[in-house]
Amino acid sequence: MNHVFFDHIMLSDKYRPVKWKEIIGQKEIIISLRKAIQKNKLSRFLFFFGPKGVGKNTCAHLLAKELNSFSDSELKNFSNIFEINGIFHHTSLIDFCKIINQSRFFPKKGKYNILIIRELNMFSSKHFNYLLKFIEEKHTHILFIFCGTEEKKIPEILLSRCQIFYFQSISTKEIFFYLKMIAEQEHISIENESLFLLSKYSGGSIGKAIFIFDRLLNNNRNVISKNMIMKKLGIIDAKFYFQIIDHILNEKMYKIFILLDKISQEKINFYDFIIGFIKHLKNLFLSKNIETISILKFEKKIIEYYIEQSKKTSYLFLINALNIFFSLENKFHSRLTIEIYFIQLVYFFSLDKNHHHQNKLMKIENNKEFFICEKNEQIHFLQKNWINFIQKFSEKINGIYLDFLKSEIKFHIIKNKIFFMIPYKLDSQYFLLIQTHFVKYLKQKLNNPHLEWEIIKTKSKKHPIETFNFLYQKNKLIETLIERLDLKISSST
Repeated sequence: MNHVFFDHIMLSDKYRPVKWKEIIGQKEIIISLRKAIQKNKLSRFLFFFGPKGVGKNTCAHLLAKELNSFSDSELKNFSNIFEINGIFHHTSLIDFCKIINQSRFFPKKGKYNILIIRELNMFSSKHFNYLLKFIEEKHTHILFIFCGTEEKKIPEILLSRCQIFYFQSISTKEIFFYLKMIAEQEHISIENESLFLLSKYSGGSIGKAIFIFDRLLNNNRNVISKNMIMKKLGIIDAKFYFQIIDHILNEKMYKIFILLDKISQEKINFYDFIIGFIKHLKNLFLSKNIETISILKFEKKIIEYYIEQSKKTSYLFLINALNIFFSLENKFHSRLTIEIYFIQLVYFFSLDKNHHHQNKLMKIENNKEFFICEKNEQIHFLQKNWINFIQKFSEKINGIYLDFLKSEIKFHIIKNKIFFMIPYKLDSQYFLLIQTHFVKYLKQKLNNPHLEWEIIKTKSKKHPIETFNFLYQKNKLIETLIERLDLKISSST
């Protein structure tokens, strides 16, 4: 007969804290408990509230050890701890009563029996009534510790008796360093980036983090890669979300299709993808305000990416994007459905961008905020008004020259000074008049008579101006054109 030996010890058992100082992230709780013991102010009814996997049950066991003054070896030999878990015992009133009745007997060693009751909200009214009657018997050798995740689901009649302790989620940083310690002790090869990913995924639960860590080791005893973690847990690389937003901002819907196809090939759950995208939108929202950036729990480099991308998006776009994908969260998540929603989002961004741009131009047109707008918006405004200004005189200006003026005249802005960039071959005799009147026109439009202006001549890459200059030299009637143009501009301005 072959014997099977099970020599693998779960990491959660191997690294279960046996001393107060080994508990992660609950320093204030531990100080409060130990002070209450020292000053003999510990209630016989304690309620430990907090998320799963943050140390409630562990603290209950260490409290039993301290109250009974057990050494580590004695703790194994004398069990003064009686546990009831609502998840497992809510269907059996017999088992429930049996465990409670066992706690009635005085301990063989030590002063107290510790009755730990978890997930109390899972019990039926019969279970609860039996428990209340037992509590009313006033067994002085029994300490009751109730553990739960939601205070509002616990009856007030029980809460009113209890001394309540609120356990906090464990920080990603604390989980990271604890897992790193385990990795070093177990000679596990894992990069810091992968450890951070796992720590963040555990959502503040050290118990969940260690459980996942152990599960990953079942596949490979010595090496854990980032790719393995992401595939095992269905985590989508954050770079996908940054890329999708960039494609939306650039209105490149076809690139989003390609990216969604790649995600599909990697067999990533689309529901997880949607949840991740919603979180990404929320992080962009937080990144737009310096006071909420601290909420983001990422590496410095990732936070910088969020800040940079958030500057390219408006609050209106992010709010509408969140609304669109929140509605998708509870629907059938086929790839086609997701693609349709992204088409809507790209279309909305296009409208939002145009609306934002028109608002900026209107503010400038109304003599508002010209010099506090972004430089590209200022240039666009100047270029647009220059073309409109020239177009008014299209009947009076040679077609070749008109096209040249539209395409070759450029603007540049440094601080609060506007530079008029004109080709150096442009004949100043007939251009000076147009240039002078345009500057006047712009000063009136911006209601700024002290607008700083400077002409800079540049080398033209095109040659129509040379052709026009040649024709000008041959055609004496051009002077009449300039005089007419002068009258036309003067009357317009």
